[in-house]
Amino acid sequence: MADVFAGVRLLGPPETDGEYIALSEHETVHLHEYTRIYAVPGLYEHVVQERLQCRSPQVAAAGFLRAAASLGLDPGSMTVLDVGAGTGLVGELVRGGGVAQVIGVDSLPAARETSLRDRPGVYADYVIGDFLRPDALREALRPYALGGLVSAGAFGGTHATPQALDNALAVLPAGAPVAFTIDERWMDESDPDGFGAAIGRLTAGGRLTVLERTRFRHRVTTTGEPIFYQLVVGRTG
Repeated sequence: MADVFAGVRLLGPPETDGEYIALSEHETVHLHEYTRIYAVPGLYEHVVQERLQCRSPQVAAAGFLRAAASLGLDPGSMTVLDVGAGTGLVGELVRGGGVAQVIGVDSLPAARETSLRDRPGVYADYVIGDFLRPDALREALRPYALGGLVSAGAFGGTHATPQALDNALAVLPAGAPVAFTIDERWMDESDPDGFGAAIGRLTAGGRLTVLERTRFRHRVTTTGEPIFYQLVVGRTG
């Protein structure tokens, strides 16, 4: 695989105004230009997982499996919601950990197409939708007895606001294990509109019990600087 992508170069400040990938001498794309990157089988994993050493999928999946075990739940009897499922790596990891069935959700049709192409059979269903507009999603998810939620980097920034997290947790029954990773920059509890404050409100209101909250290196930038996220593991109330 490395030979296939031998010409791919990572670019970043001060060379550009953000994180970019040079696919060839004629084409440069932004790191988050997912539709273009997903179009090349294996490119996203090569750049983000291998070159940029992204660990969020592994950390989120492991956190979810720990939560299920701590609650005495059998993963083999669970249907788990994977929010921001992307190319399907998180779903593959939790399935590998014994989860019976995973339902993917992503706002990008290209993500669904890529997951079905590269990881067929991982998801029992893969729904296109946005938890900021949850009505259609709730209807699509109604047939499934969801028993947990896992998400690697989907919440935060331009991806999804605290309201999306609130709406996603609302589709779960009480006592369901959850695990998600969020950029630590959005976890400042002094920001009333941030995720730190939102998690505080969910906890105070009894809708979420936090079992773990840990800091980890999510990945490095295209210039090698570390990016830190937080893992939140809990159960719904």
